[in-house]
Amino acid sequence: MEASIDAVHAVLTAIPNIGQVHKRRRILRNEQEAKLHLFDTVNQRLNAWMITPAGNNTVIVERNPGHRGIGQAGGGNDFATVQLVLEGYFGIDDAADSETTFRQQMWTVQQTINSYGLLNISGISHQFPADVEFFGYAFVAGWALLHHARVGVSFRERL
Repeated sequence: MEASIDAVHAVLTAIPNIGQVHKRRRILRNEQEAKLHLFDTVNQRLNAWMITPAGNNTVIVERNPGHRGIGQAGGGNDFATVQLVLEGYFGIDDAADSETTFRQQMWTVQQTINSYGLLNISGISHQFPADVEFFGYAFVAGWALLHHARVGVSFRERL
């Protein structure tokens, strides 16, 4: 899973004006923490993405024909689907049409991930298309209402 997170991180950080990209979910308990982890110092705005294992069905294992069977270790014909979620946050500025800006950024993230037939991740045999799972708002740290999006991406690896 860590190799998958590293590969997605490398892809996201290469996208222009993407803001901060974290390899894990950051805890945002107050305004100070939210600004620390979400503020994009290059573009001077709240804009960040976090890469984290999916909350549900994080890893789904399938056993395929050819496994040795009961009482025998090994077999080498099990596959795991690892599911990640990319969570994006963007500051609201209605006068500047921030929703359109963030929506375009969200589609860029999804399309960039999908532009790779298979990211360069050791042990991965298949990359499923990235899907936009949510686009809306999130109230963060009891402090700010932000644009929020979730993009899901999954990889299949041989165990």
